[in-house]
Amino acid sequence: MSRNVTILAAAIFAFSALGSTPATADSIASTVSYLPVADIEGATGSWRTDVWIFNPETTLENEVDLYFTPAGVDGSNLDGIRITPPLAPRESVSLADILYEYFGKTGTYGVLEVRATSPVMVTSNTYNVAGSTPGTYGQYSPGQPYRNALGFDDSVFGDLYVTGLTNDGNLRTNAVVMNPSDVTLEAGVQLVDAMGIIYGTRVYTVKPFSLTQLNDVFGSEFASFRPPSGGPYRLNMFVNLGNGARILGYATVTDKRTGDPYLIPAQAMRP
Repeated sequence: MSRNVTILAAAIFAFSALGSTPATADSIASTVSYLPVADIEGATGSWRTDVWIFNPETTLENEVDLYFTPAGVDGSNLDGIRITPPLAPRESVSLADILYEYFGKTGTYGVLEVRATSPVMVTSNTYNVAGSTPGTYGQYSPGQPYRNALGFDDSVFGDLYVTGLTNDGNLRTNAVVMNPSDVTLEAGVQLVDAMGIIYGTRVYTVKPFSLTQLNDVFGSEFASFRPPSGGPYRLNMFVNLGNGARILGYATVTDKRTGDPYLIPAQAMRP
């Protein structure tokens, strides 16, 4: 890692560190995790992201570094920020509107990488502040651990699946491919119907530690393949080139009538 960190002050009390317990494969607790963040005017609203980080250790302080990489940018040499003092045992910290308040960014979206000395649990809410009445429409997102990222594997175990998608004019589906590695990712994405028929395949190049967004999956990105209305559809995401790159992903489905979104993380089938 050639990226640097600067210090981020937070009101956190520090205690002595004694030991660490590794996270299980089914937990979101991780020393390295990734999640989407935004401060941008989008097609269906004005989006902001709040982030929460929890240190589940009972005796161990936790030093946490945060890196933000805008979509389409190589994040290899970008600076980060450090939460200080370290998170105390069982301590949580809340980072409201993280891009504007902590990174000084507006009009952008991308990947937040969270690195910690021992596993932390990271969650976020990306919410629409452009509703006609006061309040927010929110999209919960868990941090995706690096250990869940897949590398090149030309088998069923090399695919991430985004399931339960519907081709409906009232819904806008965006999908995102994330690259949590320090080399360029060549990613394949397939649109597949309920019977397993592949309607189309696209290939995307994603820079290190960055993401690529597929805007309006049914209305634009895969529209030329003429997928019928209805569903369910799924997306298969995979590493298309064996250069050491890895892949994570998700989809966001937004109801155009209300601006209300929900997130579907891409999941692997484990051997």
